Amino acid sequence: MRGRSQLVVLVALLAEASAANAAMEPRVSFRFSAGATLFARPGVGESGAIYVGAGDGYVHALHADGGYRWSYTVQGRVAAPPVEEARTGRVFVATSEKRLYALEADSRLRWVFPLPSAPQSELLLTPSGTLLFVGQDEHLYGVTTGGGLNLRLAASGARSAPVWLSTAQAALVLGDSVGALKGYGYERRPLGARLGPSALLALGADRAVFSCDEGVAGAPGLAFASECLAPPVRGDDFVAIAEAGAVRLVRADGKSQRWELPAVPLRPVWDGARRRLILATATGDVTALELPR
Repeated sequence: MRGRSQLVVLVALLAEASAANAAMEPRVSFRFSAGATLFARPGVGESGAIYVGAGDGYVHALHADGGYRWSYTVQGRVAAPPVEEARTGRVFVATSEKRLYALEADSRLRWVFPLPSAPQSELLLTPSGTLLFVGQDEHLYGVTTGGGLNLRLAASGARSAPVWLSTAQAALVLGDSVGALKGYGYERRPLGARLGPSALLALGADRAVFSCDEGVAGAPGLAFASECLAPPVRGDDFVAIAEAGAVRLVRADGKSQRWELPAVPLRPVWDGARRRLILATATGDVTALELPR
């Protein structure tokens, strides 16, 4: 009888462990197909709305639950994640044809601005209402939300998209330093570590640099062997890495999970307010994963 009791206890413990593991698994909240190649990852608004810009010139707006809102056609392929202005709900879309579109929340066109250069980086909307991006001509540009150019600054050696720092400055990685905008120039600080010229980099609001260099993806204090395709993305308690055919989640203790995808993934998007990871592939598939708390 004692042996049977121990067996029952063991089975119960295994069942509890299985249930705990299942509770830690991400849950698919919705899927969407753009039906065309994606050259940029989706954008996420403050309300949770998702904007998918495709290579065929379509911009698709989805509700936070994945429900369809509207589509709009632009000239050229969408070259960067669309950006939403929280106050007005307007959406800004940059294309390969050197155009920046401002769309109202209901998809009506507000204005189109001819850009001096097509974007090379993602867009940053600053609190003062300027859209910053690095152009393919290696200059940092600023366009106001009213449709006027207000900044053109050399950005030779730019290695990241602009970000808004916790010190209330815009900054980006320039060569081996972090350059924070100050007047019409940069206030530079050297990177904390030496990174190869081909390293894929992203900058955090705290000036932390997230990198993938020679098969090692890392954040400060964390390194993981990975043939990553884009800079790692920081979540609340993990980093997400786009790999061939999958996205890998690496937690602070080094443990990881892989989410298999049907095609080459783009850089993931972390929606911290809803603990969602938005995954997109080059073939146009978008998956929203809810992560347990």
